Amino acid sequence: EPGYKTPFAVAVSAPQGLLAVTNTREVRRSESGGLVRFEFEESPPLPTYLVAIAVGAFDVRSGPAGALPVRLLADAGKAGLGALALAAARGELVELERYFGRAYPYSKLDLLAVPSFGAGAMENAGLITFREERLLLGDHASLAMRVGTDSIIAHEEAHQWFGDLVTMAWWDDLWLNEGFASWMENKATDHFHPEWNLWLQTAEGQQRAMALDARTGAHPVITPIPDVLAAGNAFDTITYQKGQAVIRMLEAYVGEDAFRDGVRRYIARHAYRNTVTADLWAALDEGAARPVAGIADDFTRQAGVPLIRAEAADGALRLAQGRFAAEGDAAPRTWRTPVVIQPPGGPTVRVMVAGGRAEPGLALVPGAVVNAGQVGYFRTAYAPALWAPLMARFATLPAADQLGLLYDGRALGEAGVVPVADVLDIARRIGPDADPVVLAALADQLRALDDYYDGLPGHAAFRAYALARLRPIQVRLGWNARPGEPDNAVVTRAAVLKAMGVFGDPAVLAEAGRRFTAYRADPAGLTGSDRETVLAIVADRADAAAWDQLHALAVAARDPTDKSRLYRLLGAARDPALAERALKLALSREPPATVTPALIRSVSRNHPDRAFDFALAHRAQVEASLEPVSRVSFLTELAAPSRRRAAARRIEAFAATLPASDRGEADKAASAIRFRAEVIEKRLPDIDRWLASNPG
Repeated sequence: EPGYKTPFAVAVSAPQGLLAVTNTREVRRSESGGLVRFEFEESPPLPTYLVAIAVGAFDVRSGPAGALPVRLLADAGKAGLGALALAAARGELVELERYFGRAYPYSKLDLLAVPSFGAGAMENAGLITFREERLLLGDHASLAMRVGTDSIIAHEEAHQWFGDLVTMAWWDDLWLNEGFASWMENKATDHFHPEWNLWLQTAEGQQRAMALDARTGAHPVITPIPDVLAAGNAFDTITYQKGQAVIRMLEAYVGEDAFRDGVRRYIARHAYRNTVTADLWAALDEGAARPVAGIADDFTRQAGVPLIRAEAADGALRLAQGRFAAEGDAAPRTWRTPVVIQPPGGPTVRVMVAGGRAEPGLALVPGAVVNAGQVGYFRTAYAPALWAPLMARFATLPAADQLGLLYDGRALGEAGVVPVADVLDIARRIGPDADPVVLAALADQLRALDDYYDGLPGHAAFRAYALARLRPIQVRLGWNARPGEPDNAVVTRAAVLKAMGVFGDPAVLAEAGRRFTAYRADPAGLTGSDRETVLAIVADRADAAAWDQLHALAVAARDPTDKSRLYRLLGAARDPALAERALKLALSREPPATVTPALIRSVSRNHPDRAFDFALAHRAQVEASLEPVSRVSFLTELAAPSRRRAAARRIEAFAATLPASDRGEADKAASAIRFRAEVIEKRLPDIDRWLASNPG
């Protein structure tokens, strides 16, 4: 009941030698009868879901964030692994205080590493809890893990203002917590690590939201929540990633300073109280030269993705807006959509598309980018006369626009809006010297297309094309980091090598095998991102001997992050027999409790139908390892990667056994399967024909 906030006074009696912590500072400690009584100061008003108590033999590290001490607590002997996390938490807290224009609202801040914590992280006021692998990064941590840790800490710390200090009145407005915190995690982390180019790295999250938002089962960002079961369904990509994308679009529309000032008004006005979304729009509109409430309502109160069509007519650029519907309901909808256009060599043009069309008078400049900077939440489809000059200058475009064209090309092609081969044409234009994030995205998009081909006649031709795109990148980057290369080159190298391993490149598979053998002889010789890459390639192609070797490494691992990753890799094998072994292992109680669902999910990547069947057959055991609100979504997500229409029907039959308010996740999964089957049936033949006429 988030709408009920009250102060809490907590006292805990615990055995000697243990430490108790809660949301507020300890004020008194006494001993009696072998127990220690910890008393804590009364908290500010909190809803019950933000109250937390923990007791343990904690190892504690601390450091200041301005005048506030920040502590990291973990199981005995583990806190030293949290040095990077503690440093990030201290810096990000100071930056958040600056942004919100208000001091951290609670008397202390503890970050607690919990060995078994299914939720991953939780923003309890003053006592943020994390699954320990999210917080404790040892020597084996990759750059991707470091980015993830900094981001999730910024996310949970942002909640201390947006969610804890100011709380939504009911779960309808959950996005006020999660969408805003997801946006702020990027903004704060990017402030400290601009070299990571985080807005580019996380563009993939917006793509996942748009893919879901364009299919059956999508819900508005603000959606009616009748009961607790339905609330569990709201913790999804729409709430987090679409919410974040809408906030970023609105900030770009009104300007950073005006947006920040509106957020500060909202926080000051509603501190320690509850709000609805309209309260945020009112605070933003109060000082903005460009009001946002109407635009924001269009994007948060209806599901769907706008489609902006760019056309040439009578010497002018015409923008027409419709709806991008990849599958399911395609009923017309309209949005007031801010659009940024960047002609080559000319000034930026800003227009509002409303009522289905843009304002008149746009000059036609060949090669102009619509949605320049890619901060708008919409797809862009170019008429052929506009597409050709844009492709001619593709290599000179900013990385964000290259990435946006790549993502739109695949999404629009799979939906049949534009020729599906457009994405292959884009891929040919991405040179090996492109931005590292663009190169990593290219590898990931090729892997996604490859998934459609499993077992089909055109598979070999597609893989030959994909490897021809990736080999020049791999030759330039090599296997080892080079002095002076950007941090994100590590991300690119990993993505490219993993994709080439999946595609069966003989040289990559041989070198990964050689490095794995050397690693087993000398573990110190392979660390961080390099180690993650080699192990992923080996796990994907594992035979029984390699699987056993990975299993032995998982059992022996002491670093919680490393142990979790190794167990997940055991589920990545393509061999069906090894997938069965991984599923049995998941329920053996050998892996850490929070790894059980992760291992089953890993199997579902290559064997979705089998993973779903297994989870249903052992439903009670599987659900015992999950938070109650995530149980249905976990089961349906296992089947979602399937390519078989029969799997969609099975998901729908499963949904019929659920309460009506808990069927949303099943609808999403069934829609994803039907869409994937349609792409295989209708789009792959077009790709086959393009590959046949464009060899090499």
